[in-house]
Amino acid sequence: MSRFARIVLCIAAVAACLAVLSPVSMGQTGSQPKTFGTRPPKANTTASSQATPNLIPEGTVTIYSDFGPGYSYFPTGGYETDSEEPVAMGFTPTQGTYLLTQIDLAVVWLGGSQNSFKLELRDDWKGEPDPAPPMASWHVKGVVQYVGEGPCYVKTIQVKQLIVLQKNHRYWLVMVPDPDAYLGWNGNYDEIGGWLAQSDNAGLTWDVYYDWLGAFDVLGKKLF
Repeated sequence: MSRFARIVLCIAAVAACLAVLSPVSMGQTGSQPKTFGTRPPKANTTASSQATPNLIPEGTVTIYSDFGPGYSYFPTGGYETDSEEPVAMGFTPTQGTYLLTQIDLAVVWLGGSQNSFKLELRDDWKGEPDPAPPMASWHVKGVVQYVGEGPCYVKTIQVKQLIVLQKNHRYWLVMVPDPDAYLGWNGNYDEIGGWLAQSDNAGLTWDVYYDWLGAFDVLGKKLF
């Protein structure tokens, strides 16, 4: 093997190692998640927005939550989204199988003539939101305007459908803003990481990341 060929092979090996070590997207484009505002420092000492949650009905338990105390979350940053660029947060029930009863999430209005969105619950398909029709969806109105350090509000969805969430199975909450609505899914206060996905073609394909999650919780009644 010539000296030139050995050099080329060495360069290729180094590039492959860097690709493995770098925190790149799990998706096809290699782009980074589309965010707004700032991110919390690793040792988060900034003030967090708080919202008074709805009373949790007796017998209801937390399936997943990354809210801080008092439903606190990071008020000055998160993930930007619109109707062509929906964003999804993944969660996995780990303590049992549940009947879904409530979803809460921190969301702000960034601009546009509409301040509403559709929240979809989707199954997992090969590590990303399932392209099949969603398991359920809800239309949410009245998202408040983003004003930086000012108050933001947690939106609550009371689930009336009979939806069973299986233990150790990943699901996705997908935020799809209405046309001409530009929204932000605020990040969680403690920079808790997990699987999230963003699309740039209205959900036809997804880029999947392990990164800072938006602030949300999922509540239900344990079946077994």
